[in-house]
Amino acid sequence: MNWLYYLAYGSNLHPGRLGARVASAQLIGTVPLSGYRLVFHKQGQDASGKCNLFFTGYEPDIVHTALFCMKASDKAILDRIEGAGRGYSETRFSISHDGASHRCFTYMAQPGYINDRLSPFHWYKELVLLGVEYHHFPETYLDAIRRLKSVEDPDPERRNAHNDLIKNLRCE
Repeated sequence: MNWLYYLAYGSNLHPGRLGARVASAQLIGTVPLSGYRLVFHKQGQDASGKCNLFFTGYEPDIVHTALFCMKASDKAILDRIEGAGRGYSETRFSISHDGASHRCFTYMAQPGYINDRLSPFHWYKELVLLGVEYHHFPETYLDAIRRLKSVEDPDPERRNAHNDLIKNLRCE
């Protein structure tokens, strides 16, 4: 069986969230990614701000990520959720975790989908925060996300579904 490595940095950070989407996803550990900043400027299909890895090249900038492995046959599921039709492009990284080198993939915003005037919905920001808390990322990283402006999702059905997911993740 072929396995792939996936680098999560946004709403897929929490293993419960990713596992609900891709059943074979297994957490390997966390990896700081230097030279990038976490930004919420990728325009989602719901017109809100979604996460993106923004390359700065400045080594002190760090995005805290989670490394997962998953069955190669399940990648198509994640591609449908995160892929090109959603404004993200697949990007490959070589990262090191526990002394081993891994070739992994993630998704980064396509230039035409970047809008710095967007804010995330409250529920989306909360999903990211739950992942950050789950992995015990630095308090300064958590605080920076907490301070980020978010807005109410105008779609009550979508808002309620995500708030239910958040409640379930908190119980895990």
